[in-house]
Amino acid sequence: MRALPLRRLPPLDAMIRALDPSGRVWLDGEPGHPEGRWTFLASEPAETRVASFAEDPWAPFDGIEGTPGAIEGAPLDHAMLPWWIGYVAYDAAWSEARRLGLRAPMRHTRGAQPVVCLSRYEALVAIDHVAGAGWVVGSDPRALETLRDRLEAASEVESRAVVGAATVPAASAHRGAIERALAAIAAGEIYQVNLARRWTAPYEGSPLVLWRAMRAASPVPLGMYLERPGHAVLGRTMERFLRWDREDRRLWTSPIKGTIARSGSDDAAEAARLSSDDKERAEHAMIVDLMRNDLSRVATTGSVKVRAPLRVEPFAGLSHLVSTVECETREDVGLREILEATFPPGSITGTPKLRAMELIEREEPCARGVYTGALGYIDRAGGLSLAVAIRTAVIADDIATYFAGGGLVSASDPDREIAETELKAKVFLEALNRVREENLD
Repeated sequence: MRALPLRRLPPLDAMIRALDPSGRVWLDGEPGHPEGRWTFLASEPAETRVASFAEDPWAPFDGIEGTPGAIEGAPLDHAMLPWWIGYVAYDAAWSEARRLGLRAPMRHTRGAQPVVCLSRYEALVAIDHVAGAGWVVGSDPRALETLRDRLEAASEVESRAVVGAATVPAASAHRGAIERALAAIAAGEIYQVNLARRWTAPYEGSPLVLWRAMRAASPVPLGMYLERPGHAVLGRTMERFLRWDREDRRLWTSPIKGTIARSGSDDAAEAARLSSDDKERAEHAMIVDLMRNDLSRVATTGSVKVRAPLRVEPFAGLSHLVSTVECETREDVGLREILEATFPPGSITGTPKLRAMELIEREEPCARGVYTGALGYIDRAGGLSLAVAIRTAVIADDIATYFAGGGLVSASDPDREIAETELKAKVFLEALNRVREENLD
């Protein structure tokens, strides 16, 4: 693998539009965040693997090993470089309901979109936000030079989209689901569960227009834009689901549970309120325990640890409680074993996880699709980097869809929980308004 430096660094939006639209992908970083140093762009995948609903969702991950090594000409190694990029939909978990032990009936029909989609990219654009530099990376020198010339000549190209009014079922319907979930908690059926609402809006035009607007509304370190035949996934997530270094076998997760509106004027005071909130702390502690249990299924004895617990991380409009749980994986563990042990993410299901999934299926009015699944990549060394698919829109069949939810515990107040979903939906709604305003210019 080698890298050619970009002699001119055009805007990211111009570079993604300069790429062939077939299978375009944008892994978005955020300067200043430890996980947001790098941004990667690519298109024209060499191979795509998918799993449809009711198929083995982990089959696309089988046989992917990777190799360690440095990248000639750039400050990158194989463990940093995306190779297979894509998503695992939340609905993949219901594909293997029997293995998981889900007993309640499946209420919702799953659609035609894949529940797992992985595409292999042999050439990428790598942007280092710290150095303010970029490279094209791959194995074919002539192809890299052609790609570099195309990118360096890229210029801003205006595109348009037509957006209709966003709609969401009445808050009273969500209140009813919350109240039934709280009754289940009071009866000892469950300790914590995450319930979501769905917003939809008619959408015609390039998905990149909405992505650009969402990106402006919500800078995050783990964003992902992915175009596939028939649909596009636009994720503005800040939650780390899994990071696995295959070489040193370190696996870690950073669940988010606990949210407060962020004004930006006094982060310290808002952080103190969030970290001292008994309801938010209790909810967070349950999910940390769940993730410790999940990681223990693939960990060497005694290696599961909680690092940097209950820290408050500020993002655009919101601050969150975050902890990190890590372990060393056993020698016999690979990608399949890690995903079988941990998916779907505990922070967006609840505890106990299986009962929470059954309650979600009963109380939410539709299947989640990609939402609360995972977005990310397998790196060139065979490791794994996945984010939780929250703050994520999907565009398919001229409809943009967006979910927002929140965790419930015994101390939850329905009014506050409804307000939290609306707060989390602001990224999507503000982005839709921005697209409308651009059309008026």
